[in-house]
Amino acid sequence: MYPYWDVIKTIIKNNFVREFMYRSNTIAMTIADMIWVFLEFAFFEIIYSNITSIHGWNREQTFFFLGIFVACDSLFTSLFQRSFWNFPYLISQGDLDILLTKPFPTILLVTLKDINFTQIMNASLGIWIIHHYGPQAGFAGGIAWLGVAFWMAIGLITQYLVRFCFVVWAFWLERGTTVSHLYYQFYVLANKPEGLYPTAARYLIKTALPFAFLGSIPARALTGRIEFWEYFLVAGVLATYVVISSTLWKRGLLRYQSASS
Repeated sequence: MYPYWDVIKTIIKNNFVREFMYRSNTIAMTIADMIWVFLEFAFFEIIYSNITSIHGWNREQTFFFLGIFVACDSLFTSLFQRSFWNFPYLISQGDLDILLTKPFPTILLVTLKDINFTQIMNASLGIWIIHHYGPQAGFAGGIAWLGVAFWMAIGLITQYLVRFCFVVWAFWLERGTTVSHLYYQFYVLANKPEGLYPTAARYLIKTALPFAFLGSIPARALTGRIEFWEYFLVAGVLATYVVISSTLWKRGLLRYQSASS
């Protein structure tokens, strides 16, 4: 990645300038996202005002989970979400042509070219939530924060791979946004602890749609409630997604018809 660092810095600089040319829009989106976090907290506060535990998740552990999920989701949204949303249009309008000619990994350029800075506050809020509820949830703190960084990286990679596997179908579909919208229907499974779901759904979000890697499994791992075999599960699922993503991307490029063809 080092030879490409100047390109990445230029992408960040250009997107930063664009965001602050429209400051009111950036502020409005930041406020809207913070309201969403508040509503998630309110939802769980209502639940835990009537019960003390949900399938092994108490109030503090659930809020700890929410902090990890918010921080991870905010980082992904900042770095990749806008680019993934525009990906089908690059293909349908032939705008992928110019990106294929650049001396930079195309798949990275396609998914990183539109950075959104409105989620930075939410990422900071997520870290604060982890810090605030961690001790009560069983998080040791100190050097264990390296584990937070590790699991947030796992969550970021997971979301990237799953999102890519949904959006790459734009190479084969006339309206690639259809499958992209379907992703969001499944993504609602990510913002609740796995204990809220029945057994079949819990297996689903650990394998075929591994949204548990964004919050539930990291929260359990950081509070000492994960089983050893689950580390192999995470590695196996992510490796499978890497192979699938790479295969679909290569086959998609073979099928791609440029704007000049």
